Amino acid sequence: MKRWTRRKYQQVALVAVRQTRVLGLFWARQCRKSTTLGDIAFDEMSATAGRNVIAASASLLLGTELISKTVTATEQALIVGREAHALRLALDQCAAEQKGKLQLVTANAETGQVYAAIDGDGFADLYKSGRLEMRLMFDRTSYSRLRVIAPNPATARGWTGTVLRDEIGFIKNEAEVQEAIRPIIDTDPAFKMIYASNLPSDDRHPWFAMTLPADPSLVFTPNASGHFYRGSTGIRIHRVDIADAYAAGHVLYNDNGQPLTLEQFLASEPNKSMLRNNYTLVHEYGGAASVDALALHEAQKRGVGRCRHINVESEADFEAGVAWLLEHLTPGLPTAIGFDVASTEGGQSNPASASVTQQAGNQFVTVLNLIWKSRKEALHRARLARLATACERAEARARRVVIDASNERLFAEGTRDAGVAGVPVVLVLGGASVDPLPPGYQEPINWKTYTGDQYSSALNDNKYTTPPEPYFAKDHRQVTKDRGAYRCEVDNRDGGHGDTFDAGKLAQVGLATTGHAGYEATGATVAEERGAFV
Repeated sequence: MKRWTRRKYQQVALVAVRQTRVLGLFWARQCRKSTTLGDIAFDEMSATAGRNVIAASASLLLGTELISKTVTATEQALIVGREAHALRLALDQCAAEQKGKLQLVTANAETGQVYAAIDGDGFADLYKSGRLEMRLMFDRTSYSRLRVIAPNPATARGWTGTVLRDEIGFIKNEAEVQEAIRPIIDTDPAFKMIYASNLPSDDRHPWFAMTLPADPSLVFTPNASGHFYRGSTGIRIHRVDIADAYAAGHVLYNDNGQPLTLEQFLASEPNKSMLRNNYTLVHEYGGAASVDALALHEAQKRGVGRCRHINVESEADFEAGVAWLLEHLTPGLPTAIGFDVASTEGGQSNPASASVTQQAGNQFVTVLNLIWKSRKEALHRARLARLATACERAEARARRVVIDASNERLFAEGTRDAGVAGVPVVLVLGGASVDPLPPGYQEPINWKTYTGDQYSSALNDNKYTTPPEPYFAKDHRQVTKDRGAYRCEVDNRDGGHGDTFDAGKLAQVGLATTGHAGYEATGATVAEERGAFV
């Protein structure tokens, strides 16, 4: 039998896990992710008795919960079987290297039954059912253990120990799972969180941003050790693409079982999107999100120190936003305020959102974005007035305050009639038709789609500098465009509903509008002396 040897990048990953508490293994498909996670599990368990390791595998979820596709029961069984085999291979190899110093036994996590011997099918059955527990015995009574389970948010809150996350790029509710499990490592400095997956096909998935290099100038040349860098969310990433794997001895084969060189493999695969996601690990825009992930990433990088997003939970938070405006607005530049009113969607209370945006030529800077939750109309009006007053104090008087009047129409009309600190108020009725039809459109279009198109186009054309905070990016990326219409699902964790996106597009309306703008009292049309959007 051929002796099992770890590749260089696997050895590098094992050393890295010993030196850091949070690590992402951003590896190409079939490059021994599951086996390496097994090595890491054994390493963690063997450090001392009493340690717990949780292996949370996406493959144990039902196919409908996976983000990429629904798999059949047969496909699911094959995937899980391969994963179980890889885990057992790694654990058995690690135990053999101990030369009998520590004993590895298999147990049923539900019944506590310990198996003196178990075949491959029995091991796979325990794995599939989420009842597999591996115990590393230090003596007759003391041991560390590994438990293999599905990564559900409801159960994740009870996990303790080192957590290994396999194939997180294929979990639909990954953001909720991360929110549930991240506090685990905060309770004990010995606990760790190790993520592993190739690139997801949907660039709105958290793993896409986690693995996106914070430094876009990085170049990855083939290296048998792989590459370390910081992702855009700050996590340390170990990247191994197919070229790195080949440099370490990996080989792929054609349909006839003949080995392929790296060049032959890359040339033979017509599905370039599949190559990027599974093998070359190249981040590119895709999916249904209206805002390009890479363009937003660059806009947020430019916004560090220039722009800010604040979740207002107290008057002190709001005043911090006002102070930011006074310090960071550029005097004399055209300035506008966009306001998306708080509403209720699907039983969830969504935040109100206000953006203060400036324009220099064809470039926009969202100097400040605020969100808050309140149903008090007086509070909304008072805060809008404070923002407008701050702009004037900073010698950047707002040209317009633009309010979405689609849902909270009475509030919007009342605010327009009362005025906002001497600044003209524009109301936008999203469902009303744009008349005359703007250039470039062949079919009738409403104001929600038109303003969304103008805003997302400017963002995607690299014309924006935006707040760098993660919530701002997450909320923008929730907005999708489907068959010409903008849609956004409510985030069940915080009620976010693309509100920062809407506030931003309304502020851009305020910068583009000339003269008085509003809509007729009937709401049938939008009457506007419209300037050109850029």
